[in-house]
Amino acid sequence: MRTLGLVLLLLVFLLAAAAADAAYRAKCVPGEVSSPTCTWWEGKVTFVSDGDTLDVRIRGQGVRRVRLTGINAMELQRYSSSASKRRGDCHAREATALVESHVKTSRLRVRLAAQKASSRSGRRLRRSVWVRSGGRWQDLARIELAAGLALWLPNGDEWAHNRDYAELAARAVAARNDLYDPDACGIGPDQDVPVTLALGWDADGSDDGNLNGEWVDIRNGGLRPLRLGGWFFRDSSLRPSTKRHPPGYEFPAAAVVAAGASVRLRMGCGTNDAREFHWCQDGTVFENVTGGPRHVGDGGYLFDPQRDLRASFLYPCLEACVDSAAGRVRIDAQPRRPEAMTIVNTSSGPVDLSDHVLKLRNRGRPGQFVFGHVFPPGTVIASGDSLRYEHPTEYRYSDNGGVVELRTLDDALTACADWGFGHC
Repeated sequence: MRTLGLVLLLLVFLLAAAAADAAYRAKCVPGEVSSPTCTWWEGKVTFVSDGDTLDVRIRGQGVRRVRLTGINAMELQRYSSSASKRRGDCHAREATALVESHVKTSRLRVRLAAQKASSRSGRRLRRSVWVRSGGRWQDLARIELAAGLALWLPNGDEWAHNRDYAELAARAVAARNDLYDPDACGIGPDQDVPVTLALGWDADGSDDGNLNGEWVDIRNGGLRPLRLGGWFFRDSSLRPSTKRHPPGYEFPAAAVVAAGASVRLRMGCGTNDAREFHWCQDGTVFENVTGGPRHVGDGGYLFDPQRDLRASFLYPCLEACVDSAAGRVRIDAQPRRPEAMTIVNTSSGPVDLSDHVLKLRNRGRPGQFVFGHVFPPGTVIASGDSLRYEHPTEYRYSDNGGVVELRTLDDALTACADWGFGHC
């Protein structure tokens, strides 16, 4: 019995040593002092599934399916180790090929990292994946984002790379790299018609309790109507549609945006008409901005029937953020009856407040707001003039104190006013 006990003790010691050897703690971003700490594992890739999923033999764990943290690549419908046999959406095969190329350059060796070892995406492990290329270890998700072959998909738990990835995505949009090239999948339809998006991502009150308070406007900046039949909208997540494919909301055949006009897609349920459509999701679609080190946000993406990404809207703005109204207006708060907020143009020229939002901050929570009023396109205040806003419901402002902010739709701060215990 004593011998058996010693054998069991030795076995426990060896297993513990193997586990310790299989994982270690280090900065999530090597060499970055402000980076949080991650658990790291080493492994060898056995199969490249697509642009954001790999099978990896992890030391001490066997073969596990791994989902890259922070990105969402376009979808394959046929998976194969042979590139010629793969089938899928435009950009899906290119993203898969990019991943496969870097994995091969790394001789199939990868390093995996996570702030929480328990992080999952369904049954897949959620990990940042690093490959050795050019004599150093490189973050595979960064490579894909810089190439414009994946959407930015921030995560509240695995947040170490959120800001960096958001900035990379914004640069890819500006450079029109790959996915963001509006005719990469082919010319047309209506390729010459300029299309833009405006996103209302923060519903009044509880987002889950006010799904129709989240919306996207599709705007036609051209001189003729734009037919949206077969076009589809999605956020950065892979949300189900009424059909098996594509993901997101597919516009009906009769949907048309008149020249110089817009249509609105609301995230909740309702009755469709010529100017308004409903996705009818059962939960909130857009992530609210958190700020701080987590830098959670989201994006909206409009694809044409060829799977070309024709318009996108990312928030919060972290790269080349310019608000022409900043420093040119002030907010005069009148929290007592008759309640009102007045925006005064203090500059020598007109100020355009199109797509700016007047938001009442939730007490003690700088990133949360009681309500937001969006000023529509064409809202301009002449020099020396003012614009008065009265909320349709009385007693929205506390007499004792509060904060009201004027922000752009992509969350850049334009102006702020406080009173009483409030502090901008």
